[in-house]
Amino acid sequence: MDHTSILEVAVVGGGPAGMSAALVFGRAMISTVIINEEQARNMVTQGSHGFLTRDGAHPADLLQIAKEQLVQYEQVTYVKGRVNQVEKQDALFVINTNKGDTFKAKHVVFATGYQDDISQVNLPGIDAVYGKTVYPCPFCDGWERRNQPLALFGEEAFVFEFAKTISHWTHDLVVFTNGKKVVSEEQKQAFEQKKVVLVEDKIEKLISINGQLQGVQLTHGQTISRQGGFLLSTGEKQACEIPAQLGVETNDDGTYKSNEWGKSEIEGIYIIGDAKNGFGGIAASVAEGARVAAMMIHEIIHQKWAIA
Repeated sequence: MDHTSILEVAVVGGGPAGMSAALVFGRAMISTVIINEEQARNMVTQGSHGFLTRDGAHPADLLQIAKEQLVQYEQVTYVKGRVNQVEKQDALFVINTNKGDTFKAKHVVFATGYQDDISQVNLPGIDAVYGKTVYPCPFCDGWERRNQPLALFGEEAFVFEFAKTISHWTHDLVVFTNGKKVVSEEQKQAFEQKKVVLVEDKIEKLISINGQLQGVQLTHGQTISRQGGFLLSTGEKQACEIPAQLGVETNDDGTYKSNEWGKSEIEGIYIIGDAKNGFGGIAASVAEGARVAAMMIHEIIHQKWAIA
């Protein structure tokens, strides 16, 4: 379908940041299309936490509520699909989707987030427990695992710093580096003082029943009992490479470069949410989406006055 009217904004991605921005655009009568593949990385979890009034709600339920609340705003069109291409044509952006839709917009807001690739984690058995009893974020899921015997899996040097955070939720923490020697002698002494156990042996597999982690089996045969855990890395990467194709640069950590208002160095392109921050949580993403949309609306209004 070819949508010939020129829109003010196209929002690519319908997570908390994108839907929040679309809501603010709709309330300001800004012509907007929001294109969402509905394949968010947090759909694997049992519930989303830390968002006031919706603590514990499943991500799919949050999306459905957001979609229903956008319906009343006639200037906002919600489209399910994946953006395959965005091309700059003079002062406009032409957006094409995998469903054959074409949209033209003056501004594009990328709220595409990150995606996980658990196959890169190198932990046999992780698929069965990820999102059920093993997670990447203690602020999101630490409460449910509080005071339990926990595992922390990490093969990079930052595992020491992450262990400090995870230890806040439990007094029974075992850090597994899966054969890697990434913890210094000084850090090992700190672990001993805080009664954090370090296991540098290679892992054979994770043992679980119906998604519930039971233990970590090492290659030499020993199994260490654990009830839950956290991952330092999930094989995460940008879910969308289109901003890079349009010339948006990335930071050293892989996030797209944009200023505090989401503005990239490419005129008309904005980056918000996890694509900009790596990870910010639902509440922070909702706030950023609303804040950036409000700023953009101010600029759109001022441009109209300047033209007049």
